[in-house]
Amino acid sequence: MRFGLSRRQFAALGAGLVLPDLTSLAGIGKSAEAMELPDVAPNLDVTVPQPLPDFHFLDAFGRRLTLAHFRGEGLVVNFWATWCPPCRAELPTLVALNPRIRGDGIRVLPISVDSQGIKAVRPYYAKHHITGVPILLDPSSSALDAFDVNGIPFTVIVDRKGQMVASLQGAGDWNTPATIAQLRKLIGPKPAAASGTTAT
Repeated sequence: MRFGLSRRQFAALGAGLVLPDLTSLAGIGKSAEAMELPDVAPNLDVTVPQPLPDFHFLDAFGRRLTLAHFRGEGLVVNFWATWCPPCRAELPTLVALNPRIRGDGIRVLPISVDSQGIKAVRPYYAKHHITGVPILLDPSSSALDAFDVNGIPFTVIVDRKGQMVASLQGAGDWNTPATIAQLRKLIGPKPAAASGTTAT
């Protein structure tokens, strides 16, 4: 069973609407804390390396970024929202994952699709004491359109050449030994030339 919200459902939730079929959505009746997420490793959709679609997002200061800004690093790019229960359940596992893979030259980039942008995400980070991962924003959900996906959470794995090598539709537990081992295998070792530098 996968925990996630379809585009129609998350648009309705984001707008504050109540839809009858939301009550039957897997996980929607549970708090984020009550969800038991599956290990990501066996559920990753691994693919041959392929180019990423063009999209941009914003940092907490409103600066426009693309994934090209992180070229040379492995990336775990997660699209989520503060009002999405499966996303809220998954995010702590991504936050916990980040320090375990930073030494490998891999980083977690959580990109919020909250329509209110920084006004929704900054207080959420503060309330839940989220540190170590940046605030990144895509209030228009343009990235989801670019990837042609139906809902959130949605995560893509990007190798050091900037190509997508795997993805996950729905929520999972990223902070497991099997998942970490698979990420390292998919992205590859940190280049020797970069071993003496540490990005923040």
